Amino acid sequence: MLRDGREWTAEDMAARIECSELTVRRCIEHLQNLENWPIKSGKFGFVLREPSIAEIRMTSPQEVAALAMAHEALRKLGSSELASRIRGELMSLCRHSGDLGDIRWKDLGTAVNERTSSGEAAVDHAVFGELTLAILQHQPAKIHYRRLEEKEPFSVRVFPHRWIFRDQCWYLIASDLERGGQRFYALPRISCVAVLPRPKGFQEPECDDRHEHAFGIWAPWDKDAPLIDVCVELTGYWARIAAERQWHPSQRLETLAPDLVRVHFRLNELVEVKSWTLKFGGAAKVIAPEALRELVLEELDEMRRNYES
Repeated sequence: MLRDGREWTAEDMAARIECSELTVRRCIEHLQNLENWPIKSGKFGFVLREPSIAEIRMTSPQEVAALAMAHEALRKLGSSELASRIRGELMSLCRHSGDLGDIRWKDLGTAVNERTSSGEAAVDHAVFGELTLAILQHQPAKIHYRRLEEKEPFSVRVFPHRWIFRDQCWYLIASDLERGGQRFYALPRISCVAVLPRPKGFQEPECDDRHEHAFGIWAPWDKDAPLIDVCVELTGYWARIAAERQWHPSQRLETLAPDLVRVHFRLNELVEVKSWTLKFGGAAKVIAPEALRELVLEELDEMRRNYES
């Protein structure tokens, strides 16, 4: 009855389903308080303002996986009002899911390791949230940011474009409105955010996706630089792992044997991919280009000299 969008009085509903008004009011109270249905009391009775998440039924394993991931995300958010409201809605979803059977909301936590990922930088959810709102609302912001080599932060006006997660840390991609150009700001070193109103006649800077052909986010970027074909051979354990990993958008895998693969990239710089190659130790060998082979050999020579001194 409530799904038709019209307002129903307790008297009308009681007559329709042949019960007392008191029973109707108790049922409405149960749906509102325990099932989190968005039933509102209007001038002319009760009305369901929008579909309730409690009416939705899970239909696929992918949805169960999404619910488990949501449980972990809400755990990290803590006890904020929004997190509590979302948690209540998802608890109702669990109660009304045939796929989950007798599994309860709190049981989903046992499917995800609650320990913080090793090496993952801490997240200031307030800063992350304010800048996310600025991104969604297309507004500039003033941030306080500290460079690694400096002790004190400085303030800068930026136009935030999007977030990117690299090497266990969140980075803000933003246009610097004072010095010009697009830059990257590590979330752990952003200490304060003030969202600013858009100035009259403000022209929104375009986001230049420099990750398309740059392997890392610290390497210098030259959009006019030619692309370089890179090929690195991996053996053993890392050859098997390579089939499961996507290190770069341009990545292409060439399988030579079960424990021997060649990973191909098209990049515009070699500094970051040199570090990437070295982390595999003796399991990696540079096939091309020769310039990358030389960079790796120079680094190995430097490492050997450190141990010989």
